[in-house]
Amino acid sequence: MVSASRSKATVLVVEDDALTRELLTQLLQAGGFDVIAAPAADRALLILCQLGEEIAWLVSKVSLPGLVCGWILADEYHEHHPARPALLLSDLDPAEKPSAHAVFIPPLAPMRVLEVLQALKSPEPAQVLPFPITKAA
Repeated sequence: MVSASRSKATVLVVEDDALTRELLTQLLQAGGFDVIAAPAADRALLILCQLGEEIAWLVSKVSLPGLVCGWILADEYHEHHPARPALLLSDLDPAEKPSAHAVFIPPLAPMRVLEVLQALKSPEPAQVLPFPITKAA
């Protein structure tokens, strides 16, 4: 089985903006991750349905064009990885975010995506704190 021999964690990046998607892809690859990049949520949903166990992490914009959004992708991701948070790119106020098993990252903070993923895959749980990254009122 090919996926069992992989030493790198695979990240599914879902971003409709081509430049941001490419930046995230290159940054995560340089950080030691395999990346599958999807320009549309419907394509990402198919990838999650087909390769759910092989996708170690989901990084998705919350607001995407079409019928599928980041929330739906996070739900499908949690079917395969119920204990792992999805990383959702959103500029929502922390008070407006529903209680979801997710880490919210500002959309224009690609380095923060890499930092959070590296902390989450680390065996030391203390590195994952503090979340959320913005203080709730």
